[in-house]
Amino acid sequence: MDRKLETPIVKDILIKKVIAFTPDFTSVDAIECFNKYKISSAPVINDRSEVIGYLSESDCIKHLSNCLFFDESRNRAINLIMSKEVAVAENAWDIFMLENFFVSNQLRSAPVVDSENHLIGIVTRRDALLALEKCLQGREEYKREIKTPVELNIRKRIRMIVNRV
Repeated sequence: MDRKLETPIVKDILIKKVIAFTPDFTSVDAIECFNKYKISSAPVINDRSEVIGYLSESDCIKHLSNCLFFDESRNRAINLIMSKEVAVAENAWDIFMLENFFVSNQLRSAPVVDSENHLIGIVTRRDALLALEKCLQGREEYKREIKTPVELNIRKRIRMIVNRV
């Protein structure tokens, strides 16, 4: 049997249809998108589709809390509240490298970019979990297909050796 289990990689599990913001979105616009599409974060891109930031629910919560506390305008452009340091996942990472990346950076999702920092997709912990579940199911199927070797007792072994000679 020449079948092997393949480890999923980021390019196979990423979501290509990405909800992304431009820097001129307002915090209220972003919150409406979070609620409408049931997402908790999104990349911020410029007009060349390059990732320039990342906006999360936490960024919006901090912003709105400050607005309430300091009685400020709540309709600010997101480029003022987004995270400008963006941790990105790489296309070629396997699922285990991705898991380590999420854990060590305490992230739930990350944009995936090409070599020129253009957004090509987004990958989430949920995507990783689904890929691991499929991999586990494939492993169980693979194990079921493996034949159990026949174990011979000592008498049968001796007979086989004697008969070969």
